[in-house]
Amino acid sequence: MSLWLDKYRPSSLNKLDYHKEQASQLKNLICTVLINVCKKEGLSLPAELAKKIAEKSGRNLRKALLMCEACRVQQLPFSADQDIPETDWEVYLRETANAIVSQQSPQRYCISSRYNKIASEAGTGLLSELLNNCDGHLKGEVSQMAAYYEHRLQLGSKAIYHLEAFVAKFMAVYKRFMEDGLEAMMF
Repeated sequence: MSLWLDKYRPSSLNKLDYHKEQASQLKNLICTVLINVCKKEGLSLPAELAKKIAEKSGRNLRKALLMCEACRVQQLPFSADQDIPETDWEVYLRETANAIVSQQSPQRYCISSRYNKIASEAGTGLLSELLNNCDGHLKGEVSQMAAYYEHRLQLGSKAIYHLEAFVAKFMAVYKRFMEDGLEAMMF
C-alpha cells in the first residue's frame, strides 16, 4: 500500500492541485499582475516569461515579483527564453542545508551566523532543503522533529535556540542514519 502512495504522492505542494481551475486562475492572475507592474515601470514582459515566473514562484506573488525584478537586473530587455535566477535566500538555504548534511561535527554545528540569518528571515525553507537531501525513510522523522521544535518555538522565545536545537538533532539523526546504512552495506 505504501508503494501506491509513494507513486502518486506529489513531491512538492506546488504540484498538488485539488482545484485545478483555481490553480490555473491564480497563475493567470500572477501573470497579469507581473505584466501590469512591468508596464507601469515602462518595461515589456513577454507572456511566456511571465508564465515561467508564475510557475517557478510556486503561486507566490511576492516571490514572483522578486523573480521578475531579478530577471530585469539579469537581462534587459526581457526575452521569452531568458533564465530565471533563484532568489538569494533559496541559494543561502540550500548552501546551509548542504553544509549540515555534508558533515555532522561540532565544528560544522557552529555556524551561528547562518542560524541568525535563517531565524530572522526564512526558517521554514531550511526544512524543505534538508528534506531534499534526505532519504525517503528519514523524511517522516525529520518532519516530525521540525514540527516538535516549531511547537516549542511558539511556546517560547529566542528562535535561534530552537533552530540550533533542531539542527543538532537533525545532525545526530542523519549521522546515525548514514552509519546504519554503512553498516548494512558492510555486512
